[in-house]
Amino acid sequence: MDGDRNFWDRPGWAACLAVLLIHFLSERLTFLCAMTPDIEVVVWLPNAVLLAALLRFGGQRGWLLAGLTFVSDLFANPPQHGLLESGVLSLVNLVEVVATYLLMRRTRASPRLERIPDLAKFIAAGPILSALLAGLLAAIVIQVFEAPDAPYLTLARLWWFGDALGLLIYTPLLLAFSHPSDETVRLRPLDGLVLLLTLGLAALIFSGQRAGFGDLALTPNLLLPSVLFLAARLGMRWTALAVALISLATAYAISNGQGPFADYASVVQAQEFIMILCIVGMGFAVLLGELRVNERELETKVRERTRELRDFNDRLAALSATDGLTGIANRRHFDEVLAREWNRAKRAQEPLTLVLLDVDWFKPYNDRYGHQLGDDALRAVANLLKASMRRGGDLVARYGGEEFAVVAPSTDQEAAVHVAALLCRAVEAAGLPHELSDFGVITISLGVAVLVPGEDQNLDQLVTQADAALYRAKAAGRNRVVLARS
Repeated sequence: MDGDRNFWDRPGWAACLAVLLIHFLSERLTFLCAMTPDIEVVVWLPNAVLLAALLRFGGQRGWLLAGLTFVSDLFANPPQHGLLESGVLSLVNLVEVVATYLLMRRTRASPRLERIPDLAKFIAAGPILSALLAGLLAAIVIQVFEAPDAPYLTLARLWWFGDALGLLIYTPLLLAFSHPSDETVRLRPLDGLVLLLTLGLAALIFSGQRAGFGDLALTPNLLLPSVLFLAARLGMRWTALAVALISLATAYAISNGQGPFADYASVVQAQEFIMILCIVGMGFAVLLGELRVNERELETKVRERTRELRDFNDRLAALSATDGLTGIANRRHFDEVLAREWNRAKRAQEPLTLVLLDVDWFKPYNDRYGHQLGDDALRAVANLLKASMRRGGDLVARYGGEEFAVVAPSTDQEAAVHVAALLCRAVEAAGLPHELSDFGVITISLGVAVLVPGEDQNLDQLVTQADAALYRAKAAGRNRVVLARS
């Protein structure tokens, strides 16, 4: 895949030779399938090759590509054209292609032609304006060199329509197959059935069968629904291919007088049908492709907005569960977690530990050091408590004021007292100065309650026991752990 991308993104010698080969083969195909015995070209394909190459390569090595296609054009012209006339007509073709490319660059049209505005700019720049200019110039050249019987405007019209249809048919096809497809096509049974019916109908139309079925004549118009179906199901790439094949088959039938084309005897009528086929088929494919792109972009934006909203809700939920001063869980979150763990412990018949604690002599601390340092002290204590908890399922929360709480699921009395003692020692060991404390540093008192919830017990009993144990710890001299009485 990387090699393919390099081949098409940078016009090396291999790519330039490929353009030359495709250009020459396209001329041969045009003369074989789309030229009448009177040397009237129904569809002129080669100009689309150079235009597609310039658009695909962004104009890189444009002079080399133009020179190669000029040589191809010069030697592929019908033998009745002299060398000088062939050279001038080839220059006219170059003027048409370069004018189209410059107009598309000027209007900033995307070369992929995947949006309706880009397709409209391409049609205006190429099939309408530049092909018209080429037709007017070519008609002058033909009158000067050949002195034909046909009027000037007739010659200009035939050249204009042939070149316009070639650009309209072939350029989107070449561009579609030179770019990697962004869509994955999955064929369904209905798709296969429609394709088989279309091939059968096309075989009848282009086999020379002139009769229809009752009042229904076998005309190329019957293929339009199939083209619309391809546009809806298979996208631009395969629609462009189908349009090109039907157009060439139509041109061949007109040029050779085959099929039910009595009403399409003139080249202009055939060109009108091909133009309608191109605009309806590829226009519909581009429209549906643009709708699909817009839908994907909208889905992407919705996913992004949903993710942003979910992240915002998560942040909001975290903020609503966090104490603004200390950064640990707040009282609301503590109540929710304690109730949930109580119910879980009751179902599993496992012990649940609640530790209530507060900072010793905190009011005198605030009076002595001020509320700002008091807030700093509470934050420091909260950080010490959080850092000392080893298990992820345990919760440290601010209970209120200088009071904190710890919820430890599946923790028996021995382990609960051990955890509480670690917290007590961690705060004292931090050595936060407190001149009005009996210990000279900030300390905490802790009350521990452990219950295996029974049917006749409720959560308030656990809280009451922990609170009573905390009161006893403070009464016994503070900076200690007291286990609630059973």
